Formats: sequence, structure tokens, C-alpha cells
Amino acid sequence: MYILAVETSTEKASVCLLRDGEKVSYFSADGTRAHNKLLFGMIEDALKEGGISVREVDIFAVGTGPGSFTGLRVGVSAVKGMAIGAGKKIIPVRSIDAAALKVLEDHPDEEFAEILLEGRQKDYFHARFKRAGADVDKISKIIVLPYGENCYINGVRAGNVAPEFAGTAPYKGGYYPDAYHIAKLAFTRREKASTDYSFEPEYFKEFKVK
Repeated sequence: MYILAVETSTEKASVCLLRDGEKVSYFSADGTRAHNKLLFGMIEDALKEGGISVREVDIFAVGTGPGSFTGLRVGVSAVKGMAIGAGKKIIPVRSIDAAALKVLEDHPDEEFAEILLEGRQKDYFHARFKRAGADVDKISKIIVLPYGENCYINGVRAGNVAPEFAGTAPYKGGYYPDAYHIAKLAFTRREKASTDYSFEPEYFKEFKVK
């Protein structure tokens, strides 16, 4: 089984191809060009390295947010287009779930994780998670909090918010959602894949024109 995953909720866009749950290829890029100019090239490279065509992908997966409005639109549209064109199943995965899985993998002694993802309007997205075997279980709503407002539970607190904005509780920075962990969650949740392409990105707040 091949799973092709795309994650574009932050400035770090990435693409990953799994075969039977194992990573075959992974590509990433940073910056404003990563989403609308480099994404399809990374998809092409990931498929080429795996030695397959887009029609040989069994399940497509995509990070649905929360995160960048533009990035999410590009990523979700690209994956929907490929899945519809190939007539294959798709599975949406919250980007914040992927960040939680990555954190808990890096901290195997922790049962809980508190994730903070940059909101870019002097705020951040926040949710709490616990381990669920190879999956993660969100145990709180996703909410938006202003910079500096503290949240803390027993467990590890991590994300991609700059440390000076993350409050005063112990915090581990540098954690971004990535396509590898989107793909891993899609493999774990593969029974939920379907040809329902009606889902949309999960923004969790309104777009503001500056």
C-alpha cells in the first residue's frame, strides 16, 4: 500500500511517500515559494524516488490545519485534485495531530503533549493530546490564545511558537507538522480513507486582510 502525504499548514511545506507504513521518500522546503511554486515539484520527486506514478498511490493524505490560510488552500486543493483525478481514496489529517505525534515520539516517557502552533497574528493554536498506541487522541478543543498566555499540563509542552511568546512554563520549540507524520497517522487511520472529497481546511479563525 502506497500513501502520499502533503503538509502545507506552515512555512515548511513537505511531501512524503510511504509503502506499507515505511518511508520511501521525503522532501521539504521553507519559505513563501514552498507552497505554490515548489510543492508539485516535490510531489513529482517523491513519486519518482518511489518508482511509481500518481495513479499507483492507494491513499492520499493531507494536513488540514490549523495554520496558514494560503498554504492550506494550496495543499488541500493539490491533494484533492490528485485523488479525484486518480479515482483514489483520501484521508484528511489535522496538522496539529501530526505535530503531537512527532513530539510524543521524541519524548517516549511522556503520556501527554500540549501543542502550540504559530497563528501569525500575535497568537497561537493550542490543543492537548495523549498517546493512543500508534495514534494520538486530542483531549481538548483547539483554541486560539494570545502570545504569552500560559497553558500547562503534566507532559511535554512543545510547538513552533518562538520561546519568548510561548509563556513561562517549560517549552520545547522547533516542532512543526510534517508530511511524514501526516502519512504515519494516515496509515494508522487508513480504514477511514474514502472518496468523500468534500472536506475543507480547518482554519479555526477568520482570515484578516492586512
